[in-house]
Amino acid sequence: MFITTVLGFSAVLLISTGFFIHYLQVGLDSKSSVTVDPKPNEKF
Repeated sequence: MFITTVLGFSAVLLISTGFFIHYLQVGLDSKSSVTVDPKPNEKF
């Protein structure tokens, strides 16, 4: 029972860490920033 609990908890931690890293990679993609907020043509 103890081994199953430890392995299950470890699997949940690994999966959640993987989702978190994937979320950061997609959310911090610098190529998409130009689409959302394009660089202005004129300086102020």
